[in-house]
Amino acid sequence: MLLRLRFSNFRSFRAEQELSLVAGPFTDLPDVVRHPAGTREGILPGAAIYGANGSGKSNVIKAVSFMSSAVAFSQRSWNPEGPIPREPFMADEESGREASEFEADFLLAGVRYRYGFRVDSDVVLEEWLHVYPNGKKQTWFHRKRGSPIAFSKKMPGENRTIEALTRKNSLFLSAAAQNNHEALLPAYGCLTGILFVHDDRTKYLMHTANLCSQLDYKSEIAKLVSVADLGIADMVVEQAKLPHQVKALFEAIKKPVPESPKEIRLLHRFTDKTVSFDNTQESAGTIAYLALLGPVVDAIKKGVPLLVDKLDASLHPLLAIELIRLFNTPSSNPNGAQLIFNTHDTNLLGSGVLRRDQIWFTEKGSDASSHLFALSDFKPRRQENLQNGYLQGRYGAIPFINPDAFLLRFEEGNGKAR
Repeated sequence: MLLRLRFSNFRSFRAEQELSLVAGPFTDLPDVVRHPAGTREGILPGAAIYGANGSGKSNVIKAVSFMSSAVAFSQRSWNPEGPIPREPFMADEESGREASEFEADFLLAGVRYRYGFRVDSDVVLEEWLHVYPNGKKQTWFHRKRGSPIAFSKKMPGENRTIEALTRKNSLFLSAAAQNNHEALLPAYGCLTGILFVHDDRTKYLMHTANLCSQLDYKSEIAKLVSVADLGIADMVVEQAKLPHQVKALFEAIKKPVPESPKEIRLLHRFTDKTVSFDNTQESAGTIAYLALLGPVVDAIKKGVPLLVDKLDASLHPLLAIELIRLFNTPSSNPNGAQLIFNTHDTNLLGSGVLRRDQIWFTEKGSDASSHLFALSDFKPRRQENLQNGYLQGRYGAIPFINPDAFLLRFEEGNGKAR
């Protein structure tokens, strides 16, 4: 389970930011809080991030995605001679020269881990892994540019051999996993096992279809489809039809025609019969829901974090509430999966499905940099109307628009000024 995520100098964020999944001193929805082995703190199964358009909500998701992909791919896929593909805060040249930093604090098999790294555009400047068996800190390794990596005697493995294979622009943890470092594989797996859903839902619909090839996944996904009141009687998974031009091309070059991807076809109920719809005939909301179900069920089964950009995209608020409830309810989420998402759906704030310490905001300051902060910073009362408070600007993180000026500017542009 994730405890805290930290990052700095990434995209619209300049200063260090922290997203905490540690429960605050609130008494609402007490059953939502988990108490896993390895920490005395209560841990939350998710967080919601609100903010105006362009305030940095998506960049929080992207920061975690960059950290995860750097661990997964820096050794095997990044260009050995090329720059590190980071995206520093670019409002000024100074930030482009400064380091970007990423750190994850997480629990794994009842033991707390804290892993992080600092990079500029050319090299890894620093990298560290602290492990806390029985609550006592052990620094398993600490890497600093210009010095040999300091290894703990408590971390067995071919450490020096792997250090020699680690490039200056790749992470030691990434290189260790590529060389089957037994002691570090669990931490590597935890960080690279985080699931993400970004803007384009199309590929996630395919992911849902592929998961439905497994009977246990199909059963869970079908249940969630059946209770969504979409008028769907059943679902089938089949091979999509390859376009004739594609088949003709492969036949012309005398190459085997590749297997087409799988797709889901939904059977809609019409009184006494069912009709199969092509995906192009389905509503955007149905497609958005289906695209989410694969990652949602996958995360819950594996007990891993799922980060979703724009949870409310084409999704009815009541369906969003139920997806959040899946993660917040221990009986439906026995393995401790977590859902972190951003949204504009203010209905969730008044739905009673989120604790006050599960709500976060992003806002841009006078220097155009984004800031991430918690609702709990405002010490909201238990009975406070969070939806109204947010829309009234009590917590910030909303666009401040003058309706009269908005209309006037539009009318001026159309030659209709008063």
